[in-house]
Amino acid sequence: MIIKLVRQMKGSELVEMLKEKYGSMDNLKRLMEKDPKNVLYPLDLEDWLYHLEHPDAEVKQSETIFIKDLKINMSDLKMLDIIKNQHPTSIRNLSYILHKDLKTVQPRVHKLAEEGFIKLEPGPKNAKKPVVNFNKIEIEI
Repeated sequence: MIIKLVRQMKGSELVEMLKEKYGSMDNLKRLMEKDPKNVLYPLDLEDWLYHLEHPDAEVKQSETIFIKDLKINMSDLKMLDIIKNQHPTSIRNLSYILHKDLKTVQPRVHKLAEEGFIKLEPGPKNAKKPVVNFNKIEIEI
């Protein structure tokens, strides 16, 4: 099964992501000089320059994941919705929001992370913070 995770954002958000990724446009240009075979660097530079001039332009990014056997249920979709909209600070905080035991929430969060639906970022006090970075899920059968 092919699943496409789609994220829509403004050009200004993309510029901020590129700043976080490369630090500055000069760093990106240096990387291009060091590794001229990397085709992503010129594309990122082109996007950066374009969206500096057009910060309100809509940008659509997608990430495709291939899953042999999709085992996602309505409670997993509800969890994705809560992570996306309520921004829990940790898996423990997510279990509190869901009114579920941590022992049942934690394995499901790790399953969603393994399948690529969420990312686990460092949170407060060595906790893992679940993050959803997309707006739409497209499923091809």
